Amino acid sequence: MKIIGIGIDILRINRIKKIFNLYKENFLKKILSKKEFFFYNQSIRKIKFLTRSFVIKEATCKALGTGIQNKISFKNIEIYYNQKKQLRINYLKHALYKKNKLGINKSHISFTDEKKYAQAIVILES
Repeated sequence: MKIIGIGIDILRINRIKKIFNLYKENFLKKILSKKEFFFYNQSIRKIKFLTRSFVIKEATCKALGTGIQNKISFKNIEIYYNQKKQLRINYLKHALYKKNKLGINKSHISFTDEKKYAQAIVILES
């Protein structure tokens, strides 16, 4: 196996809270896929859910070498838990094209948060 990319992102949780309070549904529509929106609605800690999604998606785009740009949006990357309660990434549309082009077959996610900050590291392997 070969490491294709590593991405890291950190943000203040209050930043997501402020953006959400300002834009509400428009913010949700910008960063969540339909599946994620379903799980968001079931979530008790909505800001934590949004923060986790945002920071992992940013780290993923950095690992892909693209960043968030017009072809790869937040909605092209879904974050979910598998049956073992491990965070996983589902690539959609342009992100899936980039994943396949780079030959990525495994994605590793490390996420942590505390009172003020959330951080994610994503490692992509071929």
